[in-house]
Amino acid sequence: MLEQTESLDLAVYVVWVPRNGAREKHVRRVTGIVTDERARQYWDGHEALVAPFDERYALTGPCAGIFMVFGPEARWDGDDPPEAAYAEDAHAIQYDRSLPQFDARRFARRVMGMLP
Repeated sequence: MLEQTESLDLAVYVVWVPRNGAREKHVRRVTGIVTDERARQYWDGHEALVAPFDERYALTGPCAGIFMVFGPEARWDGDDPPEAAYAEDAHAIQYDRSLPQFDARRFARRVMGMLP
């Protein structure tokens, strides 16, 4: 998706959490997956950022990827995160979860459709 546009209106936030045995030391090895300068990567060791989304989407089982798109008006004020304009789940089918199964092409089309 980042390779498909040079738009500076696109910002990517990658949040790594201690799931499936991951620890902060493991994250250092995988941050090279996303190298675009528009992407910011964070370690959320206490799962403070992801806990509200776990609750919102009733996530069960491992979480290897929840992909969310937010419009430019999205703000995280207080305890409640903004509502995603669109979201997909890498394990939706496997764990019978409510979000659509992640499909990289479809997700990229959604993102590109939101850019000015």
